[in-house]
Amino acid sequence: MLEKLSAINKIAKLQSQSNNTKTFNANLPILLKVLAKNKGDEYLLKLGNATIQTKSPIALEVGKTYWANMHKNSAGQIVLHNLTLQPLFVSHLKDMPLKLSFEDLALLQHDPKAFVAELKDFLLTQLSCAQSRDEFSQLSSLIFSLQQGVISLVISDEGKEHLIQIAPKSQYIDFYAVFPHLGPIDGRIYTQDNAKNKGIVAQFGVMNEKIQKILQDHAELLGFENVTIQCQKPPKVLFDFGRSLLDIKG
Repeated sequence: MLEKLSAINKIAKLQSQSNNTKTFNANLPILLKVLAKNKGDEYLLKLGNATIQTKSPIALEVGKTYWANMHKNSAGQIVLHNLTLQPLFVSHLKDMPLKLSFEDLALLQHDPKAFVAELKDFLLTQLSCAQSRDEFSQLSSLIFSLQQGVISLVISDEGKEHLIQIAPKSQYIDFYAVFPHLGPIDGRIYTQDNAKNKGIVAQFGVMNEKIQKILQDHAELLGFENVTIQCQKPPKVLFDFGRSLLDIKG
């Protein structure tokens, strides 16, 4: 089933990000940083290189970054919905001491146990000669993730960092991924073998209907016989680096 998971990476390359940071594509999730809270439910937000002021349907934390779906209503006002807090460590993926390529995932697909064992040995070796506290904390988090049964990988491709977390189980695989243009995606992949359905089945959680359609349209490319996709609940990270960093520093 791991080979099916790697196909998700192809989806990340289907969309390109607009070079004009003052405009937004209402069909794709955008990143917003909360600069300040104004009166009531109004906030000053940073969108790319621009700043905007708008209302939020939920309370936001100043200094935090959120994924959000965004559109303009009939009055021309910016409306936010489905705001999802970005885990702190996601904004620091570019600083992670270990980065792989999509091609490296072939090793994981070929022999998962050997890949994990080699990865753990490498991380332990690097940990013993870490050059800074941050590097030590980041390497420790990757090791702790493995100990919790989650393979956390930072993939660098065309100058962009992607996060892929995989939790293999005996009957299925849980995963969480962050792609620069599609935002967070989570899900479960498993094999179904009954009178009605046979083959690889996937359940996805995504940010909005646009991402839902992208995955549905490419289900055959991904090798899935059946795909169920929901966008009502925000995707959830499998392993929170932020919590482990707090444990280490504490």
